[in-house]
Amino acid sequence: MKPRLAILASGEGTTAEAFIRAGQRGDTACVVELVICNRKQAGIFDRIKRLNQEFGLKIKVQLINSVTHPPAAGETVRPGRQTEAEEAAILDILKGGNFDLIAQMGYMKLTGPLIVREFGWRTEYASVYQARLVNTHPGLLPETMGLYGDQIQRYVLDNDLPYGGQSLHVVADGYDDGPVIAEHKVPVETGDTPASLFERVQAVEKQFLPHDIETFIMARREYLKESES
Repeated sequence: MKPRLAILASGEGTTAEAFIRAGQRGDTACVVELVICNRKQAGIFDRIKRLNQEFGLKIKVQLINSVTHPPAAGETVRPGRQTEAEEAAILDILKGGNFDLIAQMGYMKLTGPLIVREFGWRTEYASVYQARLVNTHPGLLPETMGLYGDQIQRYVLDNDLPYGGQSLHVVADGYDDGPVIAEHKVPVETGDTPASLFERVQAVEKQFLPHDIETFIMARREYLKESES
């Protein structure tokens, strides 16, 4: 059975598109069935619509945010966090989908603790393959933990680090602090700017993410099979 994925995203969806196109080329057996986005004007909505039309796909895109699911009376929501109702809605739809993996591809909110508890990393886990929620991060970890986008590349250049890179990690309660399951270094070149380095990091991400995710899913299936025997 082909691995079934849900994606959480916030922006243009270029990484999600690259992943879906990799599946259409046969570079990965993974099938994206659902995209959840928290920004109404995000480009990923039109992007998925075009991909559905181009390939005859039926990928569903759903908007879930603090407007569609506002905070309860008296609830305090810190910037970049999900409301309790938002978290509950995402958790409900992901549990109902019975996906092989949930992948965050440019999702800019901190994932709520109930979602992490259900799908992500728990300190009591003995193996990363007990989790099924991952995030792609455009930097090497732990050096760039908690940073995002151009911040990461600026940090690399300001600190004269020899490499930028891309990491795939299991999602935990804090920003970028789950176990790393794959990473790819991108050498810094003379004259690099944050934008030029970020462009090469994104290219590496799009190149390797389909393989890294499929490898993780297959290893997880084998782990679960052995655990049940």
